[in-house]
Amino acid sequence: MTAEQHYDSDYFDWQKNIGAFGGVANLIKFEPFLTPDDRVVDFGCGGGFLLANMNCQEKVGVEVNPTARQAAEGHGLKVVASLAEISDGWASLIVSNHALEHVEHPFAVASEMLRVLEPGGRVVIVVPCDHYRVDFDPSDINQHLYSWSPMNLGNLFKHAGFEVEQCGLFIHTWPRRYEQIVKRFGWRVFHALARLQGRVETRWKQVRLVARKPPAV
Repeated sequence: MTAEQHYDSDYFDWQKNIGAFGGVANLIKFEPFLTPDDRVVDFGCGGGFLLANMNCQEKVGVEVNPTARQAAEGHGLKVVASLAEISDGWASLIVSNHALEHVEHPFAVASEMLRVLEPGGRVVIVVPCDHYRVDFDPSDINQHLYSWSPMNLGNLFKHAGFEVEQCGLFIHTWPRRYEQIVKRFGWRVFHALARLQGRVETRWKQVRLVARKPPAV
């Protein structure tokens, strides 16, 4: 089984409720870099929950899971199976949340992102960094192939041709009973608790990279 074949209807059934909540909860990672004039590509868009909530001019999702693609299209989104289906220089912004760790060839993906971006366009990538003490589990449903530190994520995109603007920890981990917290106290309290939880979480952290395609490329 290839990595792509793992992401089927069973995986989407497990992931979709988390994805629906994350469609709002994860906006905080990307909104500082998003404008209403942007043409946005969401790499690894899943069911389209995050992309559907982004305020931008045009949007396209990229998703290998056919079940997730169908769900995203149900939100009225255009979704393709790979970056290869998007024209050179189409996007002004590419976002990706917890997707790059799943792909077999991340350097090739980063290079394709460079092609799809217009000169001066940005990528904003958020990935997990698992602790070295996380043991191998053959039944792991996520099947992460890579774990990214700020150093090696920045190196990857630098060597793919990007100008890295920032790459560091993004301190934000959903607290337990996150849905109940939002219902009772609202999103502001949720994000405050997520920042606190992110500081004490030891099994994994998140890394966020912001990089530009050079104007001359």
